[in-house]
Amino acid sequence: MRILGIRFKNINSLAGEWQVDFTQPEYTADGIFAITGPTGAGKTTLLDVICLALYGRTPRLDRVNKSGNDVMTRQTGECFAEVTFSTQKGSFRCYWSQHRARKKADGDLQTPRHEISDAHSGQIIDNQIRSVEKRIEETTGMDFQRFTQSMMLAQGGFAAFLKASADERAPILEQITGTAIYSDISIKVHERYTLERTQFQLLQSELSGLELLTPEQEITLRDNEQKQSQALLPEKDQLASLKEQVAWLSRCQDLEQKQITLKQQQTDWQQQYNAFAEQREQLHKANRALELSGHYSALTTLRQHQQFDQQRERAAEQAHRAAATRAVSAQ
Repeated sequence: MRILGIRFKNINSLAGEWQVDFTQPEYTADGIFAITGPTGAGKTTLLDVICLALYGRTPRLDRVNKSGNDVMTRQTGECFAEVTFSTQKGSFRCYWSQHRARKKADGDLQTPRHEISDAHSGQIIDNQIRSVEKRIEETTGMDFQRFTQSMMLAQGGFAAFLKASADERAPILEQITGTAIYSDISIKVHERYTLERTQFQLLQSELSGLELLTPEQEITLRDNEQKQSQALLPEKDQLASLKEQVAWLSRCQDLEQKQITLKQQQTDWQQQYNAFAEQREQLHKANRALELSGHYSALTTLRQHQQFDQQRERAAEQAHRAAATRAVSAQ
């Protein structure tokens, strides 16, 4: 995180509006600069402005709200703090402000305003009091405690550090900067180094007990290896033949098992076939009847035609007789 500039108004003893641009050549030329001045000149105020703009509070004031605001310059009705900074995620601008009613020195304090925006486009990213600090923590990777420990040294802590002995400075610096975790890491690294070194020494001891072969011994061993490989060729062929026989036997066993299964299926089918004998005879007769059904239908139709013709013939004979009878009666 790099602070690019601050702008504020009526903070602590610095009344009026102020601005510091840390991108100017006088700040960037040598890569380091110091802010000096007598007590009360406003050096701590600059640090308060940064904390106030980012987190809405300072190391000396945990909260600044409607109930109280001790950072606003006395006899003034408004104040604000703005900081522009950059991280790997981009450049951002944080703004915090509060004013009294009608911006009068005797007015009641109003609700503070807090927001974070993009430094280039000016687009507001968040302006909710409760969530801006969380958004800043996500952007910078530091909450208020980490920021004040790693980015700023409190006056009391720094004085204790300067007065401490060489053995006492390390824990004080860890407490001030919040870097105690690095001591734990250093201890773990030392323990791991000791373990790995012990294992390395053990491996070296084992290697020292090994005797290296001379070129003549290596050639002799290679010749023996080649002779042993040649001697094993018949056994390898026999092994391959045995593997083929084992595979053949395995296939025979599989076929025998399949044969047993097929015989069982044949027995089951034969039982079902025998159980179906009566129905099979009925089915045979039904099929025979079905084959004669056409002839039977033709015969039935022929008989019906014959009966119809016989009825017509009898009717004609009866009509002829009746006509003959009437003719005789007429004579």
